[in-house]
Amino acid sequence: MIYFCSKMKKIYLNILIYTSIVFLFIYLYKFDYFAFDEVEFVLWPLVVSTILLWGGYLLSTLSWYNILNRYDFTVTVKQAIISHGLAIFAKYIPGKIWVILGRAGYFSKYGYSLKTTSFLSLKEQLIYVWEGLVISTVPMLFIYGFTLFALMVLFITLFLTFLLFSEKFHNRLLIIFTKITKKELDLPFMKFNDSYSIMLYVFVYWVVWLFAFGFFVFSFYRDADFRVSFAFPLSVTLGLLAIIFPGGIGVREGIMSGYLVISGIPLDIAIVISVYARLWFVSGEIFIFLVALIMSKRIRKKSKSGG
Repeated sequence: MIYFCSKMKKIYLNILIYTSIVFLFIYLYKFDYFAFDEVEFVLWPLVVSTILLWGGYLLSTLSWYNILNRYDFTVTVKQAIISHGLAIFAKYIPGKIWVILGRAGYFSKYGYSLKTTSFLSLKEQLIYVWEGLVISTVPMLFIYGFTLFALMVLFITLFLTFLLFSEKFHNRLLIIFTKITKKELDLPFMKFNDSYSIMLYVFVYWVVWLFAFGFFVFSFYRDADFRVSFAFPLSVTLGLLAIIFPGGIGVREGIMSGYLVISGIPLDIAIVISVYARLWFVSGEIFIFLVALIMSKRIRKKSKSGG
């Protein structure tokens, strides 16, 4: 019976992996990301940006490893990389819940509670979104000014801050949600003092990605300055919050190109950057997926040989 359950969990995980990859290519094709035109770019900053991007993905798996071990889940770095990497494309399946359940579900085959690992996955994702907004909000106000869009983002940032770190606000909102929808919402409350290490890990790979995107923009537009880097966390986090658009496709590009234009980059170049930034970012997802896949195959091969 245990063997059967283990096999079923493995089958479900494989279905999730392959379904998410199919959805990735469907959406990339649908939004014309494969329509390559002649684009001028400088190679060396593009290479630097890609190395930093891939490094940030490795650091993001360490963040997942950290939160699991912080809550007494004895897992290895390899297991964290495998669970995170194999489920990386789940965000392209409609409904953001898959990116949370995907990596959390990996540990259920080791006897860990799916409910608990999903809770921790959600907690790390919420901090990731919150920090991305916090990092980009102040630069956004300087660039956009106090426009309706900027004020809306500021409101979302403050709302998420109170939701995550104010117990009174958090509990009151859940009560209101339950009364309106007649359904309970299981959303983690985080004590600010208990979240320092999680915030630090997430902050480190956000900073790496800021520099990565700065070099990426520089490869297409030599006159860009560092402030354009903040277009990345702003567009990524708002794209993640746009539940109806898988992987933030369309939303991310619109916000990014608008930010770049206001930062002084010509519209045609800004559009090129925002479109190719998606493929650049997908290269990081492919990288961490392949790293996880290779590690997974090696572990299975080792276990079969009795090593």
